[in-house]
Amino acid sequence: MSVISKKLAKVMKNDRISAIWIIPIITLMIGGWMVYSHFADQGQSITILTANANGIVAGKTVIKSRSVDVGIVESVTLSSDYNQVVIKGQIYKNMAPLVKNDSIFWLVRPQIGKDGVTGLGTLFSGVYIELVSGTDGSTFRNKPFQLSDNPPLFVPNEAGIRVNLTSNLSGTIPRGAPVMFRGFKVGNVENSEFDITSRSMKYQLFIPKPYDTLITQNVRFWKEGGIDFSLSSKGASLDVPSLDVLISGGISFDVPDGVKFGKPVEALTSFTLYKDKNAIQDSQYTEFHPFLLFFTESISGLSEGSPVEYRGIRIGTVKEVPFYNKDMLEESNVFSYTIPVLIYIEPGRLSDVIDLPVDLSNLIIKEQKQGLRASLKSANFFTGALYVDLDFYPDIKDNGNSLPTQKFGYDIIETVPAGLSQLQAKLAQALDNFNQLPLDKTVNELNNSLIRIQALLDSVTAITKSKDMQSLPKDLKQTLDSLNSTLEGIQPGSSMHNQLNEDLKKFENVLNELTPLLNTLNEKSNALIFAAPQKQDPQPKAKGN
Repeated sequence: MSVISKKLAKVMKNDRISAIWIIPIITLMIGGWMVYSHFADQGQSITILTANANGIVAGKTVIKSRSVDVGIVESVTLSSDYNQVVIKGQIYKNMAPLVKNDSIFWLVRPQIGKDGVTGLGTLFSGVYIELVSGTDGSTFRNKPFQLSDNPPLFVPNEAGIRVNLTSNLSGTIPRGAPVMFRGFKVGNVENSEFDITSRSMKYQLFIPKPYDTLITQNVRFWKEGGIDFSLSSKGASLDVPSLDVLISGGISFDVPDGVKFGKPVEALTSFTLYKDKNAIQDSQYTEFHPFLLFFTESISGLSEGSPVEYRGIRIGTVKEVPFYNKDMLEESNVFSYTIPVLIYIEPGRLSDVIDLPVDLSNLIIKEQKQGLRASLKSANFFTGALYVDLDFYPDIKDNGNSLPTQKFGYDIIETVPAGLSQLQAKLAQALDNFNQLPLDKTVNELNNSLIRIQALLDSVTAITKSKDMQSLPKDLKQTLDSLNSTLEGIQPGSSMHNQLNEDLKKFENVLNELTPLLNTLNEKSNALIFAAPQKQDPQPKAKGN
């Protein structure tokens, strides 16, 4: 009987990796490398927002910098709220350093502007997005960029200064308009927008180096764009800006006359935009004293900013026309007999004329007792503009009577009618004086004079109708006829005229014959009795005698 062995087989564990896993591992490594290469070669992803994607096509529209392709648009979609377009783009790996946090993107397309036609090359190649690299060296935050429709006027890294302007004037100055200093272009308007909250225009200007040093604390900005014509005692002046400024407008700046430039300002300093160059001159007069005027005549043509003058010298400005405060309305209504006008007396204007300090406000209050009054006068015959004129009127001198110096909390200046109102008053006074004349006595004397004149005329008429005066023309005619006949008898060719010529010739011959005798008598008066000695011929003399 055979013996069966009950020993178990010993299983040996194999720790080696099976060769079958080599293929999946290699495949995984290749796939990972491909994924890494894909993302590594993609470059920098960017997001651009715009209101309209007109002409932009995913996979076709390129991104350029200085006319060199630096990327491409990958997708064009709407935002989640459907209010704007989201453009996804890729910047090539070797161009990724161009993208900064302050980079600028704008769409290049055919455009017609004041500088001519631009972007004509896109008619064949299609629109593209232009990139201008920024200067921000911090880590890229991959925030969305805003796509502009217009190229930037200045690159982000250009040295210079940016300032802000605020304007309450009507009209707008477009982006790109020139900024000038004394007629020379030194910058541009970078941005212009209307602020709904303050209801004013906001402008941002950029002044590049080296002109940025012109922007100081004392400069003033004003609008350009119109033809400025002024007529004064110095003559007429016409200021016509350049054609581009005349069409699109512009901004000029300078310091007011007699003002120093001052210290440089910091970036984004705010200034006020004035109406014109004359307005910046007025802006330097910050010291003023308010006066209240009450006019009994029409103030049509008087407006805010009208000058206040004393005999042609400007000393102030009209501030508000008409001017009503709470106290006035409580005492009377708007349709009261007088119309209040608020003016500012500005002593600084007088300092431009004289160097000595003058307390102008107190002087005006004091001189009203001497007849100083305010009146309205015409500043422009064609436009009907008025201004306030201060002058002395001796006829209405105070003579010790007290005048009110204040009313409703303001110092006042008494007024007198002027212009047409004054002419009407003078005409009325002339009529009153005419009515006071002794017309009855004058008319009676005039009637008596007319009676005497009539009697004299009757006498003259009687004389002219007498027979002697009637025959006078006939006698005068006969006398003239006789004189004419006499004159005809001695006319050339008549017998009397010929006889007279012959007698004159005979008389001339007689005188010629008597001439030697008269010469002899002149030499010797008794030559008629004693013969005159014969003149001997002259004898030649010897030389030396």
